Amino acid sequence: MMAAPLVYLAFWLAMAGWAHLSQQVFGGEARLSEGDLSSSRLAIWSDTLGLIRAQPWSGVGFGEFNFAWTLSPFPGRPVAFFDHSHNILLQFAAELGLPMAGVLTVLLIWALVQAFQRCWRADGEAGTGARTALMMVLLAGLHSLGEYPLWYAYFLLPTAWALGHALRQPASIGRRAPPPPPPPSQRSTWILPLLGAALLAGAVYAVWDYHRVVLIYQPGNNPTSLAERIRNGQRSPLFGHHAEYAAATTGEPAGQGLAPFASTTHALLDTRLMMSWANALAATGQAEQIDQARYLAARLREFHNPASDEFFAPCAGAGLQPAPFQCEKPKLAWGWRDFIR
Repeated sequence: MMAAPLVYLAFWLAMAGWAHLSQQVFGGEARLSEGDLSSSRLAIWSDTLGLIRAQPWSGVGFGEFNFAWTLSPFPGRPVAFFDHSHNILLQFAAELGLPMAGVLTVLLIWALVQAFQRCWRADGEAGTGARTALMMVLLAGLHSLGEYPLWYAYFLLPTAWALGHALRQPASIGRRAPPPPPPPSQRSTWILPLLGAALLAGAVYAVWDYHRVVLIYQPGNNPTSLAERIRNGQRSPLFGHHAEYAAATTGEPAGQGLAPFASTTHALLDTRLMMSWANALAATGQAEQIDQARYLAARLREFHNPASDEFFAPCAGAGLQPAPFQCEKPKLAWGWRDFIR
């Protein structure tokens, strides 16, 4: 553990040297070169507090942070599209409301206190392993206050396992010996292999299901058309929103109207998707949905994203009659909940 910083530095220098020699991008250097890293964090935290003030009791709903934040007026928002507040406690409050966030925070603190007490009392190799697991939990928890590592399953699941390993240490070491474990029953001899087989089958199915969506963006030698690949991907129960994104932003297959936006807009709203959504709303010809398209354009303008310059280019021409919808202010006071269908 004491050598870990030196090993980290050595690998950093090696990766940086390889990147420079091979003219590749080293992600670590690219991340550090971002000039607005701290300012973007402060901006998204300020916007998150605004969401909490607007919905303090029940929050915006689990998984709806990006949708609610993107479709709420925040003139000083950061340029990047965020699907997380980059602070797990603020995330709890924004999505679940202050009461539930308070309950979860208290339970997590209680679990950490219990894990610390049990690991501190444990002796020998078991104690060393338990304290190492607790250190992993603390590092992930600290990181989650400024980033969102627990948003990814490959960080969340090992962290949850490490917390469970720390908590499984006996709570009464030094006072009395813990009772011996009960002998395995006949039922327990087959239930664990059955659960393991189910997990493996689920993993294989997830890979197969994901491959149907990958073919949309990386067809390779697949002879099927884009429209057919999109339709096949839309049948995916796990990753269908990626296919809906392709349908919404490529116009294939034609004639779907607003249907592709029902699910993919709740995954991650970005510039491309917002422009397509606004155009689809305006294309309906209905006054209410045209005004919603104006509202979407107003929210997109707040990001000042260069990718939307062409979308707003008609607004630079003076005297266009009738004015394009993206150049007009919405006539009604819409809210993000008005766009849930």
